[in-house]
Amino acid sequence: MARNGSVRVSRSGDGEPEDSRDRISELPDSILHLILVLVPLVDAVRTCVLSGRWRGFWKRLPLLFFDDVQAPRVSRFPDLVDGVLRGYADDVDMEDLFVSVYRRDSVDDPVGFVATLADLAAQRISGRFVLYLSPAAFNLHPEEFLKNLYPDLEDHAEEEEAVTLQLPCFPRVTELSITFMGVDLGMPTTETFAKLTKLFISGVRFTDGGKELSQVVSLCCPCIQRLELHRIGGLRRLAVFAQSLVSMVLSRILVLEQLLVAAGNLRHMLVDKCFVLSNTRAFMFLCVPALEQLLWEDRCPEEIRHWMLPSCLRSLVVAELELNYLIGAGGRSNFARILQLFT
Repeated sequence: MARNGSVRVSRSGDGEPEDSRDRISELPDSILHLILVLVPLVDAVRTCVLSGRWRGFWKRLPLLFFDDVQAPRVSRFPDLVDGVLRGYADDVDMEDLFVSVYRRDSVDDPVGFVATLADLAAQRISGRFVLYLSPAAFNLHPEEFLKNLYPDLEDHAEEEEAVTLQLPCFPRVTELSITFMGVDLGMPTTETFAKLTKLFISGVRFTDGGKELSQVVSLCCPCIQRLELHRIGGLRRLAVFAQSLVSMVLSRILVLEQLLVAAGNLRHMLVDKCFVLSNTRAFMFLCVPALEQLLWEDRCPEEIRHWMLPSCLRSLVVAELELNYLIGAGGRSNFARILQLFT
């Protein structure tokens, strides 16, 4: 800076003046937050050494994204997650939290890691919580994953000690997404997910047949609009009584025996390979008067009861099962019976 207090101007190689001021630090907080969200979280945290302006700036980021692949310089991935969550500003809500684990050597104890993570974040997140742990992170090969997810399909399967993750309640989360291959999931049934609009669960098992899940969806999520369940083990009975529900996707549950849906505002429903390997007489009850789109690729339950079905669908797609699933279903899926429900 010159003696008169003016900004020093230097000459660049092409003879044009070059302003040496730190213009990035002069940007509004909202813009700087958007910039830091776009860089790896490790680098965002390291900006605290740049100047007083940046000290603690990362503690108020609107989105925290942890990815063990994008954080190769971190010696212990759980320490990074734990340190950032504990260091986050106390007077600011965490808007969105995304955690992805792909490598087995990133986390020694996946269940313990997720349990600690969930406890730290449950009361603080006001937006989306997305958790993804790949089969590799849990040291499962594809065939082991299927055996782990559906152990009752193998008569010779050895009894293994169950690994249970007890999920806490997220009272202010709007979207909750959990993909955790092969772990037994316990759901909180005495508290309310007051603002939850979307629930996505994939890869877990339910040892109670689905009682806790049904209770949470029907009684603890007053604002739920979207429900998606993929590759869920042990889910034999699912009861969904939710007036606010708009979309429901059930995919590859395989051993479902009972499905009860009473949802006055449900518009979209997809059922894909959920009843195909059930060993008992399957039952389904539907009360979906506002349904507009039904996609069905599954075995038709032997017993169907309904009340207040829509008078007209906008889209109805009913498909025969693939050959390998058809064999598992005994060679006949009777899928055309679904057509008879709608005039």
